[in-house]
Amino acid sequence: MSFNKLKPGNCLFLICPTDHIESVLSQTCYTKAFFYTALGASFNWDITTQQNLMTLIKNQKITQVIFVTKYTNLFYKEALDPNSEPFYQVNETLLKLDKTLPNDFLKQSHPILRIMLLASRHLQRQRNHILRTSILGKTLKQNNITPKSFVYYPKSEIFYTPEKIEQKVLLYGDLSPN
Repeated sequence: MSFNKLKPGNCLFLICPTDHIESVLSQTCYTKAFFYTALGASFNWDITTQQNLMTLIKNQKITQVIFVTKYTNLFYKEALDPNSEPFYQVNETLLKLDKTLPNDFLKQSHPILRIMLLASRHLQRQRNHILRTSILGKTLKQNNITPKSFVYYPKSEIFYTPEKIEQKVLLYGDLSPN
């Protein structure tokens, strides 16, 4: 089990603590792995956090920043459960994102694929948001660090890129539902 797209160097993983994925990620990283967590992988990039992460990136010679979540993350499941009330602001954010998915996909998609797509799109939004931050985004760009994101599928021990998940969604859409 490994990331196909990781290059050698210290990694900063941005994860949800409820995923309990630290040991899996530590085993896949070629050098040191560092972790920053937020519920549902919904990060708040206040100035203090940006400065602290910028210092960590410089002091630990971080070469990669990677958002990772398990598709089984409880926040994604709860966000898609129609009988569940929003749990923290995380689910409200995810519900808004889920409403951007096409209705035909929502009606006929496989639940696992739907969760993976939601997780992937959420991490992509987080990745884009970190690049727009005033301090941390500038540091990442200056150090030529492009954040990546992956959704982990534990049954197969595979880390899927957003591109691969989107490709699977398109493939599924071409298949007959019968």
